[in-house]
This record gives sequence, C-alpha cells and structure tokens, in this order.
Amino acid sequence: MRTRLHRQLRLHRRLSTFTTALAVAASALVLGPASQAGAAGAAVPAMGPVFNRPTGDAAQQNAIRDRARAMIASADSGSTIRMTLYHFWDRTVAQELAAAHTVRGVNVQVVLGETSFSTPDIDTVPYTTLKTALGTDISKPSYVKLCAQGRSCLGPTAGAGINHNKFLLFSSLGGGTAQQVVLQTTSNLTPSNYSRYWNSAVGVAGNTALYTAYSDYFTKLGKQDRANWDYTTANAGDYKAYFFPRAGTTNDSDTVINTLDNVACTWTDSTGTHRTAIRAAMLKITRQGVADKLRALAAAGCTVDLVYSETDTGTWNALHGQPRLTTRCYQDARDATDSPNRIVHSKNLMIDGMYAGAREKLVFTGSHNWSGPALRDNDESMVRITSDSVHDAFVTNFNDTRTAAFPGTADDVAVCR
Repeated sequence: MRTRLHRQLRLHRRLSTFTTALAVAASALVLGPASQAGAAGAAVPAMGPVFNRPTGDAAQQNAIRDRARAMIASADSGSTIRMTLYHFWDRTVAQELAAAHTVRGVNVQVVLGETSFSTPDIDTVPYTTLKTALGTDISKPSYVKLCAQGRSCLGPTAGAGINHNKFLLFSSLGGGTAQQVVLQTTSNLTPSNYSRYWNSAVGVAGNTALYTAYSDYFTKLGKQDRANWDYTTANAGDYKAYFFPRAGTTNDSDTVINTLDNVACTWTDSTGTHRTAIRAAMLKITRQGVADKLRALAAAGCTVDLVYSETDTGTWNALHGQPRLTTRCYQDARDATDSPNRIVHSKNLMIDGMYAGAREKLVFTGSHNWSGPALRDNDESMVRITSDSVHDAFVTNFNDTRTAAFPGTADDVAVCR
C-alpha cells in the first residue's frame, strides 16, 4: 500500500504543472462575470450511474470528476454542499467549491482524510484553498475539517484507520430542480483516480431517507465523536445505506458476509433451473471470510466472476481452484514506469438472481473494500441499489473492466497476491 501511494505521489508531482495551469484557467472561468450571475442557469446533470474509463480520452477519464463539477456548478445560492474524501488533490475542484461559497453564497462543508494535507510531497493547495475560503469551525455553515492525524474520524483505535469515504451531498440544484442529491462514488478527486484507476459513481435525487442518512453520517464525521459512534444502516426504498466502521471480531458482524448469506445459488421457474450470478470489481480482497464465502457460493452453484487488484496469500488461494469462480487481476504496469499501475479502484458488487427469497438485480457500491480495515477501522459508506437498469449499467462497466484487466487470469504473480 505504501509503495502504491508513493508511486501515486510521483505521478502527482509529474502532473502538478499541468494541474496548476488547469486551475488558473478554471479560476478565471469560475470567478469571472458569467459565474457571478449564480447557478440559476446551470443545467442539473443527470442522475444515475457514471463511470470513468482510464484507457479512454480525456472526457472519458474525467467523467466522474465532471459529474461532480457540474453538480457543484448548479448548486443553488443558500443551499449546502457536503463532501468527504480520502484524498483531495484537485485544485480546480477546490477553487470551484471556494467560489460556490464566496461568490454564490452556497454553504460548503468538507471533511477530508488528513493525508489530503499532511502526506509529504502532495499538493496541499486544494486543502489550503478551502481552508482560506471556508475556515475550519464546524459550528459554522461552511468549513473544511481534517480527521485526526494517523486515524479515521470515527474509528475506535488510535493509530488505525482512515477516512476512506467518497461521497458528495447537495441540498438543492438548478433552482430546486433536483433536491436532496447523493453522489456516491468509488473515486477520490486526484489525477491518478481519473487517468489510471477504473471507478464508478451513482447519483440519486429526491430520496429523503437516503439523503438524511448520509447527512447525519457526515455530521458525525466532522464531530469525530468516536466514543458514541456505532455502525449504522438506513433503509430508503430501493436503496439501503451502510456506514462504517463496524465493531466486532467474527464473520457474524461482517456486512459483506451478511449480504452474501442472503444469496440462494439456484432456483427453478417455468423456464427451467437458473444460477445466481455474482460479479465484483474490487480493489482489495483481503478478508478471508469473504473469500471463503465466495468460494462456498460457487461450490453451491452460483457463478462468481471477480476483477481485483490486490489479494493476499490466503484469499488468493481461496479464490482459485473452484470451477465456477473466475478471477482476473488488474495490475497493469506496461505504460507506468514511474507512476501507479493502472488498476480497478471500484468497490462494486453485483448480484443477479435469488436474494433474500426474491428474484433481484442488485448493486452494492461505495468506498468499502473487502479488507479488514474497511470493516473495523475506516470511515466508509456503501449503498445497496435495487434496480435492473442500474445493475445492468454496472455489469456493462464490469465487462469493460474485465476485458481490459491485465495480467487477467494469469494472476499467479507476486503483484496480484
């Protein structure tokens, strides 16, 4: 993990001149006369899924970033933007958030992992831009707040965990055309996440229960009241939100295993017998219990198809040697001699089949990797979406990622395990 971070920082330094030029240009646009008219004329961007494509052109690489920027641009005067990320190294977005507050009167609240400011050699301008514009007092309508150094905002153990969240909230966009918007993504706002990492996002508007749950969690992150934190879930119609860290030591308190326990691998209807399909695009699979459960489901008749970038010896072994379980590693260094490998950074689980006694198509997405810290120590959010169309869009993206994965099925190499 440290090696990957160091390579990401090297790439960041190489891109810093280009990023600065973009920031200066963006600043002229954001702070110019046209923007001073406010956001009333800004079109509300589409809701639903959006995916970046690191192997594509600039527009495809920046698709998630541009969705977030469009939402920021359309935030109404007097409304509130909330954003929490692990890494925030994007000067353009920082200046646009600052201008939303200082020019248009939008309340802007930001909670960041402390490495967005304290990690050596990273660009601290985005954080200092927000600090200058917003201040750091969480009792005010606008602020930027860092989690404590070396730990998450809500995790129980000093020196453990990170704020790994990746979501934005908007109370009102486009003159009230869209309200109570949740943008849950797997992407940090950094150059590597745009140009080297496969990521996804999904926007949801007008779901009061979902928006309220995310807003309440965001408030708790800023307060960092660890003593009174407890793992939380929230049902919201076709959505269910999960907020971490979660206390416990056994598989009974593993949210992903609990989820997979709801899967039945085969069912029969008038057209015959069918198998449930489980697909996942996941940066890290290092929780042994999750890997064992996936293997057991494949043995029970499910088809399990995984694209991943990191396992460990135990999980790698569990995920191999079962005929209905296919793995493809994505650690592509062929064009990255001094920068991060191209990887799958998504944290997406798709289920097509029998779930909790019903025929469903589901997506689970968010910041939550299948790692130990993601469950027990980190600040993380995940959302379950019950929707055929959203599921199918995520499967299309999964197939694209799987096709691009390298070394793919030839993953018995050190970098993959």
